[in-house]
Amino acid sequence: MTHKLSDKQYVFAKFMLERIGFSDPKKIDSYINKLESIYGKYLYHLRPGKYGYYKHHYYSNSECIEQLLKEMEIKKEPAEIKNLDCNINRSKISATDLSNFQFCPASYSLSKSFEIEFPTNEDERLAGIDLHEKLRLIDQPVPEYYEDYQYFSPKVMPNESIDKIRSCELIYSGHSDDYTTFKNEEKKYVGQPDYIFKDPNGDHFIVEEKYRYLNPGKFSDFNEKEYKKYLNKIKYKFHKNHIVQIKSYIDYIKEYNIEYGVLIYWFYKLSENYNRDIYPYVHDVSIKVIYNNEFEILLNRTHNKLLDFISNQRMRFPTPTNPNKCAACVVNKYCSHKTDNYNELKLPYDKNDIQLKYIPFPDELKSDTNE
Repeated sequence: MTHKLSDKQYVFAKFMLERIGFSDPKKIDSYINKLESIYGKYLYHLRPGKYGYYKHHYYSNSECIEQLLKEMEIKKEPAEIKNLDCNINRSKISATDLSNFQFCPASYSLSKSFEIEFPTNEDERLAGIDLHEKLRLIDQPVPEYYEDYQYFSPKVMPNESIDKIRSCELIYSGHSDDYTTFKNEEKKYVGQPDYIFKDPNGDHFIVEEKYRYLNPGKFSDFNEKEYKKYLNKIKYKFHKNHIVQIKSYIDYIKEYNIEYGVLIYWFYKLSENYNRDIYPYVHDVSIKVIYNNEFEILLNRTHNKLLDFISNQRMRFPTPTNPNKCAACVVNKYCSHKTDNYNELKLPYDKNDIQLKYIPFPDELKSDTNE
């Protein structure tokens, strides 16, 4: 175990996860560790010293417990979860649908079935959305009143690969006011890529940007080496669901002959200025080129499975699940399939699957509640 929870915090977290449905001790530990990587942070207080104020650092992981308490609250009353008003579109599959389904069928079903009022990692998720919508690094400058250095590390801007893309002819921008949604009737598909460019050779290519949050708060301010080691470990791991999304643009958009796609990962953290205002800071970038003859099997398999799921409204759910992936999933507070207790998944998601198990309250904690 590598978590930093106190003994009592760990016992309480383990109790809640067992009530949620987990039974494998290794999975419980992995889930707790991942929660800490998301919510554990080194914070500081300003304290007066001999030569002025100084930062007193301390570690906080209380948010991990709060998140599990919120999940317990939701699952005590599944009938209170709000259903989405819109019906599932059975005639069209979007590029985002393919991406979400490939990431996890349960996550896809939940996001199509319920209003997710309490998503995981909400602050960072909203910051990423805001970056994608307002701080587009291909064709739009930083927000007014800011300079490049306030939002980008020098290793990110300028960047040779990014500059090479920017020098190409922009054919289409999904962020523009007059954007087009591309349709492929044969594949029952709709898609809206971030960009279509034409390179100097006359070849058209897709660009898709993703913003990935890296929580530096899990590392002490004095352990920059550990921080960089973790970044290098994840920097070139490109997710299959993002590959499926960009591959669908390459294969299914017929208005242009798309030769390849470029997947860009912008890594950002939430930084603090002198006024203690929080703002996103993009500190690294990685790029993957996907050619039109790659990942055919992955796209076709994902597309066919999703069509079957929408048609049959049920499927066999693949197990075992990955607790690291589940703990970071935006809809995990609503999911029961992450526990490996269910072999069938329905569309819409079955609220009867959302329940808590009876687990005796730990003896180690009873004295605290009786004080």
